Amino acid sequence: MPPQWRSCARGARAAMERYVAATLRSLAFLTRMPPVPWAFPAHHPLGDDTHVFPVAGVIAALPAALVLMLAAALGLSPLVAATLAVAALVFTTGALHEDGLGDVADGLGGHHERERALAIMKDSRVGSYGALALVLSVILRIALVAELAGSLGAPSAALALVAVAAVSRGAMAWLWSSLVSADPGGLADRVGRPDSRTGRLSLMIGTMLYLAGGLIACGIGTTLAGYAFGALTLFGFRRFIMRRLGGQTGDCLGAAQQLVELAALTGLAISIG
Repeated sequence: MPPQWRSCARGARAAMERYVAATLRSLAFLTRMPPVPWAFPAHHPLGDDTHVFPVAGVIAALPAALVLMLAAALGLSPLVAATLAVAALVFTTGALHEDGLGDVADGLGGHHERERALAIMKDSRVGSYGALALVLSVILRIALVAELAGSLGAPSAALALVAVAAVSRGAMAWLWSSLVSADPGGLADRVGRPDSRTGRLSLMIGTMLYLAGGLIACGIGTTLAGYAFGALTLFGFRRFIMRRLGGQTGDCLGAAQQLVELAALTGLAISIG
């Protein structure tokens, strides 16, 4: 093999190893997957890995997609299959994003001033707003996945669920990069905020994965409707937290993922209805 070919091969291998390591680090943060020691160099900011968040979202959603298809193959109703799929997704992620949604609902559900809202969001206890947000979120996700499974069939609904998981993680990364921290020293601040280029790249990758999966599962019109609903929700939520908090927190990022997922699923369900 010519020397230049060997050099290219070594470079490609090193790039692949870096990508795999970034994916493993992201999965350790976004799911219950235990950390793989060799993938964690000292002092590596998580924000630098956000370009692979959409891929991590796909991997995180695969168990739920498989559960949905298996339940349907066993003859269970779309509602039961969707319930099991959403339960699998929550288990895989350790309810990380749901925790953020509940905290944001508690902190920003009332008319609290900024400092009081941030203090409430840090409180591990769940209040009325948070409990209601979590209950409604889970119920709505189950209903939407059941609607998709009933209208499209379980395989297409499973693919749509994976596609939405990718774009919602890309949206979360973009939001993180686009706003300063409202809570200096908080989790999202300590692990290193991604730069704007990395945030845009994550959103672009998430969009591409979503479009690829959505076009196969639902067709172009339905896919674009889901994307439009998700985009409007993301920009609306960004404006809301900017006005209330002056930036983002780790809880805001989790809430953004949940809201974009719900909005995209709603857009898909409305379009096929």
